[in-house]
Amino acid sequence: MGLLGKPLKINSMEIKNRFLRSATVENMADIEGYVADALLKLYYDLARGGTGLIVTGAASVEASGRAFVNQMSVYDDKFIPGLKKLAKVVHTYGGGCKCAVQIFHQGTAGYGYSYGAMDGGYRLNDLKEDEIQQTIAAFGRAARRVKEAGFDAVAVHGAHGYLLSEFLSPVTNNRDDRWGGSLENRMRFSLEVYSAVRGQVGTDFPVLWKLNTNDYLEGGNTIKDYVQVAKRLADAGVDLIELSGGIKEQSKLRAKLKAEAGAKEAYFLQAVEAMREAVAGARTALSLTGGIRSLPVMEEILGKGVDLIGICRPLICEPDLPERLLFSPDKRPSKCTSCNLCLHHIARQPVKCVEYDPFRSILKKI
Repeated sequence: MGLLGKPLKINSMEIKNRFLRSATVENMADIEGYVADALLKLYYDLARGGTGLIVTGAASVEASGRAFVNQMSVYDDKFIPGLKKLAKVVHTYGGGCKCAVQIFHQGTAGYGYSYGAMDGGYRLNDLKEDEIQQTIAAFGRAARRVKEAGFDAVAVHGAHGYLLSEFLSPVTNNRDDRWGGSLENRMRFSLEVYSAVRGQVGTDFPVLWKLNTNDYLEGGNTIKDYVQVAKRLADAGVDLIELSGGIKEQSKLRAKLKAEAGAKEAYFLQAVEAMREAVAGARTALSLTGGIRSLPVMEEILGKGVDLIGICRPLICEPDLPERLLFSPDKRPSKCTSCNLCLHHIARQPVKCVEYDPFRSILKKI
């Protein structure tokens, strides 16, 4: 099985292999954000497919923080019973699979302010101090609910232009108080959120964090900035940092990165060495996501000091890919081509593989 089959301990959590199902919005909750049967079926398939650690799609920490109509919610205790069912499905049928819930806030759009494109339309400075403090506390309470529901860890979405990422990037942070300006000030919100989360779940409960390695925007943060953020998070006690990149318009960015990579995989691999150095001396593990599909590349990445391989799109069309790569004689790469059609459609339908949808071939003939 090579490195991929080796277990890994992150804080108190023992992971059976090095596969991490990286979060993506499922759009399968009911209209209020409760766990629905479609969500349970999705995670039943993923758990049975051999993944060591599943991170669910983003669950909003405040009612104002939802970005999708059928997105999971964790902003109230009323959601705990449904979340308990989800955790039980993974633990009952996953053969030791572990699961974390990703908690998130979509950003200033959720507060009713202007949420324009990358043209200065963001108005982070409209947030009042009490609103900031309320949201920080909401992240902590959401983490407590995740733990109470029986999950193995909590994951914080700190990337891709959502609220925590908005505070971090100079492109989207236009504040001139203690929450904006210098990088030290811009990372304050993330560190305060971490403190609130840790305060609710205790020292032994794993806290995971998704972080950009580059904003891919003119004037945005680059790897030089994000290594400093990673170091501060690691020193504070974050147990795993998942490396990703980009602010908003993820489908367009992924298509661009795929074209630039050509036959290569792992869009953010170039950031690994610097990030590994940034967290050296801390107990923080690293995960890498972005365009990873084949066994040789996965093993190569692990050999460079990455602890977990983050995949998502391949698991949309092949939830049993980890089981096949670990235990089957068939070691072929995922049939996923990173076409991004799943991301193009996610805002208006449940997540699914569009390219390999049987009905799609019928439609092409009509």
